[in-house]
Parts: sequence; structure tokens; C-alpha cells
Amino acid sequence: MRKKNRMITNTIMLIITLILVVPLWYVVNNAFKQERFIYINPLILTPESFSLEGIFSAFRIMKYPLRFFNSLAILLVSCIIIVSVGSMAAYGIAMAKNKYMKRIYNFIVILITLPIQLAIVPLIFMMKDMHLINTHLGTALVYSGWFLPFVIFLYTGFIRKIPKELEEAARVDGCGLLRSFISIYMPLLKTITGTVLILRGVPIWNGLLVPMITLTRSTLTTLPYKLYTFIGGDSISASWDLVFAGTFLVSMPILIIFLAMQRVFITGAMAGAVKG
Repeated sequence: MRKKNRMITNTIMLIITLILVVPLWYVVNNAFKQERFIYINPLILTPESFSLEGIFSAFRIMKYPLRFFNSLAILLVSCIIIVSVGSMAAYGIAMAKNKYMKRIYNFIVILITLPIQLAIVPLIFMMKDMHLINTHLGTALVYSGWFLPFVIFLYTGFIRKIPKELEEAARVDGCGLLRSFISIYMPLLKTITGTVLILRGVPIWNGLLVPMITLTRSTLTTLPYKLYTFIGGDSISASWDLVFAGTFLVSMPILIIFLAMQRVFITGAMAGAVKG
């Protein structure tokens, strides 16, 4: 019976792996082909069809260094805001012992379910009034406001599982709330912080809707936005060699970061499963 269950589990995992790997392979192998070979045989990369022309063309047309800097700046500012503000807010909620803070926390959790599309129109007017349109900071603030409820939810659940005796011992030694948070709690939050950076960093890097709203100046647009222009809403006339090559170039930085942080992510996921 156990052997049968293991076989069923392995079969299911193999199917899931194929579902995830096949699209990735489809993009990677077509990124290194000339366009005519993509139509002839899109699933197999041969020495005859191999070409770096699409990669070089996409790199040049996208103005990759400029838009990489734009995407990176938005990502870094957004992550700094959501980690610093989210962790401190979660610390305050977890330490407070009154019904008002509990109501605030419940309200924050409810905000997770609200789509950003509901706030697009008032968001545009508010950003224009605050002169945040066509700025990396404005775009980062939109992402931060969008993702902070979820980040606060994660941090709060993690902080509540940390023994309160640590914080009490710090107070006995004369530490205030801020010093206790920085010296005691932040080192313990490294794992969940890595998880937060991956879970929220990937959508920020790959985001298309928010930059389309907040960045109208060409020199400020991000990599995903420029990749979208390769299709331009007309898939028939799209240059698929540029589409696949551009997708590869856009995906590689965040993929490298994920592979470098995968141990932190797995540890955080396991810790959340045990402590949650």
C-alpha cells in the first residue's frame, strides 16, 4: 500500500514538474532561434536553428541597461518600504494587547482581498496632485501600499510565535520598544524577510499594470512594459524571436535572485507551516 501511494505521489509530482518546466523550456529554447525556426519546430533546439541574433536584437531594442535600472530602482525602493514598514507595523500589532489594535489588524487583513483595479482612477488623480507620476518613488509607493497588508499579515503571525520572554528580558535590561525590535526581533525575522522579498519581489519585478499607470515617460518605463510593446496587442504581427528573447532577458535577473535565495525561501515556508 505504501509503495502504491509513493508511486501515485511521484506521478503527480512528475506531472506538476512537467507543467512548470515545459513553458520554461518553450521560452528558453525559442529565445535562441531565428524567427523562421520558431514556426518550423518550436519545441526542439538544434545546432542549425541556434542563434544569438534575437537576444542581441531584444537587448538593443529594449535599451536593456536603462530599463533594467528602472526596474531595479522600483524593486529596491518597494522592498525597503514593505520590509521596514511592514515589520514595524506587525511588531506594534503583535505587542499591543487591546481590542482597537485587533480591529486594525482585522481591517488590514481584509484589505488583502481588495484588487488594486478598484483604486486605479482615484490613484491617478492623487498621484498627479502629489507630483508622483513619472517617478520611481511614486511607482514604488503604489506597490508598497498594494502589498503591505499581506506583508503585515505574514510578519504578525511570525512575531506572535516568538517567545515574549525575549522582549521582557530586553525591557529589564533597559531597552525600549524600538531598541528591542532592532536588536531582538529583526535578527529573528531574517527567514520570513527572505520569504517576503521573494513573494512580493517577483510580482514587483514582473508587474505591468502599475508601471503602465504611473510611468508614461519612455525613459522611465520598466522591462516588462517594454516587453509588452513587442506584441502591442496584435499577436499575428508580433516578432516572436524578440518576444521570446525579451522574455528570457526579463526573467533571468529575478530567476538568479530566486536561486540564490531559495534556501531562505524554503526555510521560511517550512517555518511558516510549523508556526502557523
